[in-house]
Amino acid sequence: MADPIVLQVLTESGLAFEDKAVSVIAPAELGYLGVLSNHAPLVTTLRFGKLTWRKPDGASQTRLIDGGVMEIAHNRLTILTQSVSEPIKTTEHSPL
Repeated sequence: MADPIVLQVLTESGLAFEDKAVSVIAPAELGYLGVLSNHAPLVTTLRFGKLTWRKPDGASQTRLIDGGVMEIAHNRLTILTQSVSEPIKTTEHSPL
């Protein structure tokens, strides 16, 4: 298995949360963007929407973010946003 992505979400108050992921789907300006381990370095703007990631154990997590900026490099994905929700409940069959 590839090394997991270290996912960090920061707000003006500081680190909102940190987690490990094998895949991340983020609400980029032009549509949802998928990121896997060893993704090429990238910086992009984000819009309001669902941030979803799959953990190494297979569990999925979803939170709402209020736009911002995302950077991925060397399996570290950092999001700077105005606000982030608590985890929202989804089912296996929920659309992203």
